Amino acid sequence: MRACYKYMLKLLLNENEEACVEDAVMGSSAVKIFLKALGMCKRFISVYNESLTFEKRNLFEVVIEYPNDDETAKNSKPVILLEAGQEAGIESVNFALFVIEQLVACVEYSDMLKNVRWVILPNTNPDGREFSRHYTAPWKKNMRISEDDRSIGVDISRNFDYAFSECNRVVNGFSSEYPGKKAMSENETIFIANVLEKHKNNLRAYVSIRRDGHAILYPFASTSNSNTNVDKVKAKAGEIVEKINKKAGFIQLLANNSIFEMNRKAHCGHSVDYVYNKYKQTYAYEFRVFLESDQRIITKFQVLPRGYETTLRTGYFSVIKELYNIVVSDHKNTTLRKRVMLKV
Repeated sequence: MRACYKYMLKLLLNENEEACVEDAVMGSSAVKIFLKALGMCKRFISVYNESLTFEKRNLFEVVIEYPNDDETAKNSKPVILLEAGQEAGIESVNFALFVIEQLVACVEYSDMLKNVRWVILPNTNPDGREFSRHYTAPWKKNMRISEDDRSIGVDISRNFDYAFSECNRVVNGFSSEYPGKKAMSENETIFIANVLEKHKNNLRAYVSIRRDGHAILYPFASTSNSNTNVDKVKAKAGEIVEKINKKAGFIQLLANNSIFEMNRKAHCGHSVDYVYNKYKQTYAYEFRVFLESDQRIITKFQVLPRGYETTLRTGYFSVIKELYNIVVSDHKNTTLRKRVMLKV
């Protein structure tokens, strides 16, 4: 464990508090406090929170990398961008915070910080997340009041500017799948888009972490039609899944489909399709974590094995590490080709 993280725990951790973020109950206030506490490791982490939601909660951009005095090397680092919480689920947010914790706290992941700039948006729908903590029915929208004051919320996972109008668009503001009147209408989607634009020159991978599933999903979400351009992103997803399923010891195997195949219907305005098409991004995925709905069913008939969530979380983090390995390998090969061409 890094000395700064150990010092943070010693200084701030109360007797009855959980030492590990994955074991804590993480509401929006707890997320804010955790990220502020990580300021004690400011050599490795920067936290930006200028953007706000409709209910004035912070939208956090967390940048993690190893300090480097060489500006040229620093600015040429590939960027892996992870974002979580679009659908207001606790599982995806907690996993994103777990990734932050591992990268900042653990010395053994120093190479992951030296070779890559990690940009993590850990809670991209805090209003919906906070509401869902106290609302018994499933909730995944944000909390913006509609223009006519009759309904609340837009499904920000359907609000991105790609194929927004191609589905039979839901116009009922009370629907859980209401995408809004126009693309990029929400503070949350504008925030995500702005962060993507900020890092677009070095962006090499984008992962949208979502709840209720156990899969790595590739484009497209809005159509069942694929094309040769998506073959690489599809092949690499399959490569990651094969490695993880073989070595992680998962209780359940990771699935690997297109987003459309997983949903069995079109999901227009999806952020993965937006990133893949706008930025010609080779590695753009939806990553579903924790089988919340299945656990509710399973636990009615049997007790889940001890360490079930720990095993899943470890396997999920292995997915992130495999993606890192692919990005770094590609970056090294590209750099080598450029050097060869310069010599020629």
